Order: sequence, then C-alpha cells, then structure tokens
Amino acid sequence: MKRGYADTPEGQIHYYIHGRGEPLLLLLHETPRSARSFAPIMRQLGGKFRCVAPDTLGFGGSDPLPAKAKMEDLARNMIHFLDAQGIKRAHVLGFHTGNKIAAAMAAAYPDRVGKAVLIGMTHSLVVSRKDRDAAIMNIVKKYMTAYRESPDGSHLMRAWAADYHSLAGIWWDPAVMTGRRIKDEALRRQELRTIEMIECRRSIKQIYGMNFGFDLSATVRRVKLPALVIECRVPEEAHLGAQGPKMVRLLKRGELVTLKGAGFDATDARAADIARAASRFLLKR
Repeated sequence: MKRGYADTPEGQIHYYIHGRGEPLLLLLHETPRSARSFAPIMRQLGGKFRCVAPDTLGFGGSDPLPAKAKMEDLARNMIHFLDAQGIKRAHVLGFHTGNKIAAAMAAAYPDRVGKAVLIGMTHSLVVSRKDRDAAIMNIVKKYMTAYRESPDGSHLMRAWAADYHSLAGIWWDPAVMTGRRIKDEALRRQELRTIEMIECRRSIKQIYGMNFGFDLSATVRRVKLPALVIECRVPEEAHLGAQGPKMVRLLKRGELVTLKGAGFDATDARAADIARAASRFLLKR
C-alpha cells in the first residue's frame, strides 16, 4: 500500500493508494479515525478496484480543517483532490462522517461520482435529523464540552486532561487487555488508533459540529445515482429501530445491506463482509 500527498486549494491531502486499473474507488473515513482504517477493506478490494483513501482535512497527515467549514466544503475538497489526481470520475464509499461527505459529493457532483456506498451504524443513519443529532450526541458529547476561558489557561489544562482520558481509553481498551490471549497485532491496532486520536484531537469538536449542521436526509433525497446503504446494527442501538430501509426509501436508486453485530470497528472486524457487498454492488451493470 503506497502513500502520497496531493495539493488542493483547501490544503494538502495525505492519502493511501492500493490496487490498479479501473474502476477507481474513493474511501472516506469515520471520526476520529484516518484513512488507515480502510487498510483491511482496501486489501480485500485491491484486486478489482484502484482504491484511494485520503485523510480528510484535519485528520491523519492532511492539513487542518478550515475555520467554519461545512460538510459540503469537505465534499468540494474531495472533488479538488480528484482533480489533483487527474481523476474525472470515481465511485465513493464512506463510513460514518465519510458517508456524509460521500452523500454530499453524490448530490452536488453527480458527473464526478459513479456509484455511492453509504455505511454507518444505525445512529449514523437515523432519517429524522433531530433524532439523529440526539443519537449522535449521546456518543460524542464527551468531545463537545466547552470550558470557560480563564486568563491563566486552566481551561486548556482541563481540555488536555479530558483528551488524555479519551486516549487512555483507547490505549487500555478492556476488550483487548482482558482477552484470553493478548496478541501483538491487537496492540499494534490500538497503537495506531491512539496515534489517529492525537492527530485529530483539535478537529474532533469541529467535525462533529459539522455533522450536526448537516442534513443527511435532505441530501440523500437529492442523490439520483445508484447508492448502496450498509447499515451496521448492534443490540445497543435496537431502540433506534432499523434505519437502513428508511434511508433507502429516500434514494432514487437505492439498495440495502444489513450487517448484524457490526459496530465501530466494522472496517476492521467486518472488512470482508463490507468488501463483498460493496464489490457486488459497484460492479453490477
């Protein structure tokens, strides 16, 4: 898997590329991750697609998020990224935050997008904007705390301590540390997750604010090209009800795949399932 940088009007974009030939598939990551999260899926799809996974602005090795940016601005930035690569048209696949950017690209730039794959846990796909914002806030509220500024900078230390708590939760993930057998591969994954969190810590609050300011359902209604919704369902979100079928009904040419037991680590743990569903949909004539 190779890496590179591309210059765009909004800043420099770091990306990974794997596979060869056509069609090209652009993969857009979740928050608070980076394009590294797509490595397992890219390895699965590299034989059929030329996969390009950029770190979106404010994440990984890319330049910071512009002040007051909106989700539509990140969609436009990805079009500029494609321009910088000399790519006229690409399929696009997005997970969580990435599905918002992918939907915005498909709605606003249909001539640049072939098909779209929108992946998310149920909370990320809730059709009602009010209910979706509430569901997301229950998960991300720890990142949204605002500390009153003080002349001595103590508010910065409080934020610093809160971020350390989040980092420690990743570094000492109980699911890994209490396993019957601890493997170096699992520790390496946690190490990379910690690095990703450090890289994006100054962008997390802003990007989630952009999520709350984005009307996914209204955007999806404007998507006319073929789109696949992959809903990742876990028991903890059963109270939200299945949202994939509702999301598909908003699409002009939508299809649905449901993955049970697929959570925040779906791009790792369910890479084969996601790759299989995406490949079948994207290659279908």
